[in-house]
Amino acid sequence: METVDSSQQQKKTTGGARTYGAKKQGDPEHPLVSIITIVLNGESFIRQTIDSVLQQRYGLIEYIVIDGGSHDSTVSILREYDSKIDFWQSEPDKGISDAFNKGINAAQGEFIGLINAGDWYEADTVQRVVETFLADREVGVVCGALQFWKGLQREYICHSVPQLLGREMTVTHPTCFVHAELYHSFGLFSPDYKFAMDYELLLRFKQQGARFLALDSVLANMQHDGVSEENWKMALQETHRARTELLESSFCTSHWYYCFLLIKRELRIFLEKLGWTSLLHFYRSRLALVKKTKL
Repeated sequence: METVDSSQQQKKTTGGARTYGAKKQGDPEHPLVSIITIVLNGESFIRQTIDSVLQQRYGLIEYIVIDGGSHDSTVSILREYDSKIDFWQSEPDKGISDAFNKGINAAQGEFIGLINAGDWYEADTVQRVVETFLADREVGVVCGALQFWKGLQREYICHSVPQLLGREMTVTHPTCFVHAELYHSFGLFSPDYKFAMDYELLLRFKQQGARFLALDSVLANMQHDGVSEENWKMALQETHRARTELLESSFCTSHWYYCFLLIKRELRIFLEKLGWTSLLHFYRSRLALVKKTKL
């Protein structure tokens, strides 16, 4: 999600069923789940994300969309869904962390999921997550597998391995659902992070003692951009910074470990550019810290 210059004086626009007085409330056996989508100029892919939330088999969902001041038809699309989305707003923001935090502050659910525009859930995702939380009340974060796509073709599945968070981003953030109490206790997304804010947040939660539970099933889907992934070096720098700030000094917080991760990532991109599918599969299945399952 890009950032709109805060100097632009754009009027804040809001909508959704909540603005008309509608309110949802859960109970201990049927908790309210808040799902947040952030978007900027997402007219070509926002509908798939919205529909994947609205078509969930679990009925007690509060859906919130935070738009960063789009200049395309995104806001018009949100107005089309006005009675089905619980709350949406459009105004310039100060970056991804700021947009996430706006959504979290607006959320009223016991559990909160974040699904960015362009990504989409499986139809039974929220039902699975709620059942998991209810089965173990001590769990703070539920995550799962992320299915990557290239166009209409499934590419590979990446599973979440939260016990390895101290080494890399080993949790697929689009699959994460967080008990709202963790945000109240340990804070929201740090505005100091522009590219790896999700890693810093989850590592901070883990270091504070939050319990993670990873499901084997696919919970969310994402288009795989391959070599066109942007800002990965800056994101890698920020993950290194998060480790040095949150973890005790070790090899994983050293410059040597950062260099190792940098070389490993550049190797993967090199293989993608050459189109060496077999070697790329070897990398993902043998060299990657979190193994990817090729379909």
